[in-house]
Amino acid sequence: MNTEKLRSFLKNRLPPEINRLILAAAELAASQEASLYLVGGLVRDCLLDKTPKDADLVITANAIRFGQDLLQGTSYKTTLHHRFGNLSADINGFKLDITTARSEVYPAPGKLPEVGAGDIKADLFRRDFKINAMAISLSQQNSGCLVDPYDGLTDLKQGKLSVLHPKSFQDDPSRIWRALRYSERLGFDISAETLALLKRDMQLIPLIGADRLRYEIECVLEEAKPENIFLKAEETGVLRYSLPGVKADGWLVGKFAEARKIYGTCIPRVIYYCLLSARLNKLQAENLVTGLNPGKYITGCLGDYRYLAENLPELEKTGLRPSHLYKILVKCRKEARQSFYIASDNPLVRQNISLFEEELSNIKPHLKGADLIALGFTPGPAIQTILRELLFLKLDGQLTSRADEIDYVKRRQADDQS
Repeated sequence: MNTEKLRSFLKNRLPPEINRLILAAAELAASQEASLYLVGGLVRDCLLDKTPKDADLVITANAIRFGQDLLQGTSYKTTLHHRFGNLSADINGFKLDITTARSEVYPAPGKLPEVGAGDIKADLFRRDFKINAMAISLSQQNSGCLVDPYDGLTDLKQGKLSVLHPKSFQDDPSRIWRALRYSERLGFDISAETLALLKRDMQLIPLIGADRLRYEIECVLEEAKPENIFLKAEETGVLRYSLPGVKADGWLVGKFAEARKIYGTCIPRVIYYCLLSARLNKLQAENLVTGLNPGKYITGCLGDYRYLAENLPELEKTGLRPSHLYKILVKCRKEARQSFYIASDNPLVRQNISLFEEELSNIKPHLKGADLIALGFTPGPAIQTILRELLFLKLDGQLTSRADEIDYVKRRQADDQS
């Protein structure tokens, strides 16, 4: 790739500010007599003429100091990782990573690596797949030159994924999920040798811990059709070592697709989480939370989903009083209710949830706490009790106007005083 083609790619496929920063980084590296490279996914996407989601730079100097110099005077949020010698920056939602060229040694399967000094060849060797182990030089003397010591370009042309060495998945079992994800996103086949290694080592996935596994699963959920990746995980056996009890089949495919019809491309990941958990029993659902540690809100939604599953016999009833339906559904977060709607194949359940979302949840009493105090009620917990009574009576059609509510509370007041 010549300099002109590289500049064209950067201009046409990257946000303008990222393009400007990369060109500025090349000038800064030259002034410091350091070698600078574009690496990883951006290089792969450049060669495939695809739009990258982030940009990785590797420099043969102190990356943290270099990144701070590059971003001096800007207000971008940066994160420093001193252990790994890199700086990450959020450039208006686009991630820029700047890393010192390094080598890595993994002390045990699933453990984080021990980092040492290295050149660009050593840095590329620590990558997950050959197609991600290429670099493009940004140095003035050889700008645009492809660095491909492990023949990633051949894999790219053949449309296949290969690890760099037989211990790759043992070093980092999270690469197994990345193999499935890249295979789906790029339409590439996993090479026979790599697939055999994947199946040999998939039992090691639990060793990476909840946070790293959650990261990989959430990367899957951000793909266009995550259900296809889960199908690959089911087929290979990866799913049972990652999310015990979760099934990837035609039901899941259909439900994920239905969720996208409702939400479009901006589907909240918690909806996918709930659908993954939909057919789990209580213990399996608890293990899913333990195994992924998905955070307070998603954990709460998963708990709400279990509550709805336990109340399914009520939601399946005909002629359910609106106030009773309200009492069941109001306790749950909206995403849990919406996920339960999608997961259900019972028209009556869907009808009841729709009734709550579209009508019942918007109904409020005419009277407020101040009105009750003006009518002679003493401020305190009793006020909320009366307001709740008014709401339930209004939901059931027994009170239809402000005057009806005033008459009710006056009668109630009289009864309390008698």
